[in-house]
Amino acid sequence: MKHSHQNTWCKTSIMGACLGLILTTSACGDAPDRSSALNAIEAESIRAHIEVLADDALEGREAGTRGYDSAALYVANEFDYLGLTPLGDDGDWYQEVPFMQTQLDIESARVELSGQDEALSLTIRDDFIMSGGYGPASNTGPFEQSVTAPLVFVGYGIQSPDNNMDDFAGIDLNGKIAVMLSGAPASFAGAMRAYHSSGRTKQELAEKMGAVGIVTIRTPVDEARRSFDRYLPGLDRPGMHWIGKDGAVFESFPGIKGSATLSPEGAKKLMQYAGADLDGIFANLLADENGNIPGTESFELGISATLARTSHQSRVQSSNVVAMIEGSDPELKDEYVVYSGHLDHIGIREAKGDDHIHNGAYDNATGVSVILEIARAMKELPVAPRRSIIFAIVTGEEKGLQGSAYFTANPPVPVTSMVANINIDMPFLGLPVADLVPIGAEHSTLMAAIEQAAEATRMQVTPDPLPEEVRFVRSDQFRFVQAGIPAVAFKPGSKSRDQGVDGEKRLDDFLKRNYHKPSDDLSLNFDSAAAQRFARAGLLTGLIVADDDQRPTWLEGDFFGTKYSRN
Repeated sequence: MKHSHQNTWCKTSIMGACLGLILTTSACGDAPDRSSALNAIEAESIRAHIEVLADDALEGREAGTRGYDSAALYVANEFDYLGLTPLGDDGDWYQEVPFMQTQLDIESARVELSGQDEALSLTIRDDFIMSGGYGPASNTGPFEQSVTAPLVFVGYGIQSPDNNMDDFAGIDLNGKIAVMLSGAPASFAGAMRAYHSSGRTKQELAEKMGAVGIVTIRTPVDEARRSFDRYLPGLDRPGMHWIGKDGAVFESFPGIKGSATLSPEGAKKLMQYAGADLDGIFANLLADENGNIPGTESFELGISATLARTSHQSRVQSSNVVAMIEGSDPELKDEYVVYSGHLDHIGIREAKGDDHIHNGAYDNATGVSVILEIARAMKELPVAPRRSIIFAIVTGEEKGLQGSAYFTANPPVPVTSMVANINIDMPFLGLPVADLVPIGAEHSTLMAAIEQAAEATRMQVTPDPLPEEVRFVRSDQFRFVQAGIPAVAFKPGSKSRDQGVDGEKRLDDFLKRNYHKPSDDLSLNFDSAAAQRFARAGLLTGLIVADDDQRPTWLEGDFFGTKYSRN
C-alpha cells in the first residue's frame, strides 16, 4: 500500500492554491491551519484502498463471511498504521456484533388464497418473494411459520397526522393480514415521504395495529425505479439482524407471522381473485391538480390467505471497525463528530454470465476508502480538531442498516455526546464531479458547514435529484437520526465540470447497469480529480463542524428533529 505524504496538490489543481489561502487566513487571523490536511488528500491513495477492498479475493465482503472479515482486518490495520485510537471492544479495533442469521427454505415458501370456489396458489419467484423469518434467539435450526387470516387492503399502510392521512381509519386489522402498497404518496414532503416509505416503519405500525402478516404490492413508481426481477438474485441469500443483550432479535417484529412481496403479475392475481380493481387503485394514487394527497380507500378484501415458510436460523458474528482521533479542546474533546461508511456488500450470488462476485467497488469500497483517506489527512493537522473524530466502518448495511443500528444502540461513547454524523455511502466518482448532494442536511444546521466546504473546494450544492429514491432512510445515517443525531448522506452529484461528459447519464447508467451487480467492479471509470475534490469537501465539512463553538442542531419544526430529537 502506497502512503505518500508528498504535496502533489498544487501540481494537480489550480484550485488547490486558492484553497490553501482560503483555509489559512481570516479577517481575525485566527482560523485553524487546515492546509496540511487538505494537501495530504491524494486520489491515488483512495484508489489504492479501493483496489484492495473490491478485489475478487474478498468475495464481495458479505457480512458474516471470511471476505468481510479480511476487509475488516485491512481497515483495522490501516487505522493502526495511521496511529488512531482503537474504540472497539476492550481496547480493540473491532466492535463485535452478534447476529441471528436466517435463510429461507425456498421450497417451503407458500402464499395461498382462499375464499372463492377454488383456492389459488401463487408461485415463488413468478408471483412473489419472501425472506426468512426470525424466531426467538434461543432457537437455532429450522423455524416454521404459518398463518391463515383474512386480507385487508390498507392503502399505503400509513398514519400521518401531518398529512391528515390514516389508512387504518375504520379498519379492524387485529388478527388479519395487511395488504399494502409500497412507498408513500409523491405529494408527501421529502422527509415524511422517506420516513413513511420505510419497510421498518410500516412493519412496526402494522404490528401495532394487530396485523399478523403483510403482503406488499409494489406501485408502478417503485416498479419503474427498480423492477421486481432485480430482487430475485437475493432470494437465496441469508438475512441478519443483531441480537441485543436482552436476547431479543432487533427489529424482528414477532407479531408479524408471515410476509410476502408480490410481482406485478402476482398483484394482479390477488386483486382479481378478490374482485378488486387494482388499476383503479393505482390511478387513484396520482395527486389531483391541486396537489392533494389521494385517498386509498382501505377495505376488507373478502378473502383469506395462508403465508407459510420454513427458515433456518444460526448465530454468526461480524464486526464494526471503530477508531478515534482525540480532540484538542479540553472542553469540547468529549464531543464527537462521527464519519461512517459500510464495509459490507452482497457477496457471491447468482448472476448472468460467469462472474458471480459482487465486488461493490462503488458500493461501498469507495466510501470506506474516502474515509480512510480523510483519517490519514486529519493526522497531518498541526493541531487536532477541537472535537474528537470517530471513524465507524460498519457491517450489515446491506442487511438493513444493522451495524450502524448496533453502534448507536451500543455506543463506545455516550450517544448524547455525538454531535453529528457524516455518512459516506456509494459515492459515484466516475465523472468530473462539480457538485455535492448532501441528502438530509437540509434538516439541520449541518447544511451551513457543507455550504462552506463546497465554496472552499469550488463545488456546487445540489438538492437531492432523486427524492423518489427516499435515500435518506436507506443508508446508515438514518440510524444516527433515530438516535437524535443530526446526520447527512454526503454524496457527490452528477453535474460535470467537463461539458463533453454527460454526468447525469453516467450516474444513471451506473445505477441501472452496475448497482448491486458483479459489474460494480474495478473496471468502472474513476476520476482522480473528482475523488480528490470530494474527499477534501468531506474532510472540510467534518473539520468545520468539529471546530465550531456550537454543535449542530435540528432546524426548528423539522420533521426528523421533532420526532427524534433528544431535547
